[in-house]
Amino acid sequence: MNLHDVTSQINLLAVLVAGICHMAVGLVWFQAALFGRAWSALTKQELKPAVRWIVPGFLGHILIALALAAIIVVASASTIVESLAVAVFVWLCFVVTLELGELIWEKIPVKLFMIRVGNHLVALSVAALVLAVWK
Repeated sequence: MNLHDVTSQINLLAVLVAGICHMAVGLVWFQAALFGRAWSALTKQELKPAVRWIVPGFLGHILIALALAAIIVVASASTIVESLAVAVFVWLCFVVTLELGELIWEKIPVKLFMIRVGNHLVALSVAALVLAVWK
């Protein structure tokens, strides 16, 4: 399967919505009532994004959704369950392994590691649901 075959099977509007949902999960996840206070305490930082990074961050969420859509196509995932399995596989193989580096080398607290990987698992799962339902 070549890149053209893969991209021709991707619904770009679904990718946009999946990217927005991916971003929205993070916005909710890091609210003070959920994990925001814990994140702030563990990082000793205020939950205040640098405004100059909002547009690149948004584009990053769209690219994640696009990559996930392509992987779902390549994996021939045609159901919600199969798409969720792809999201979990991507999460485990990319996100968890990268975050493990933070845990091991930068010695971040385990609780911070769990907050971060949990956010990515939920965000990728929600994006996969959008992509699975809206082909």
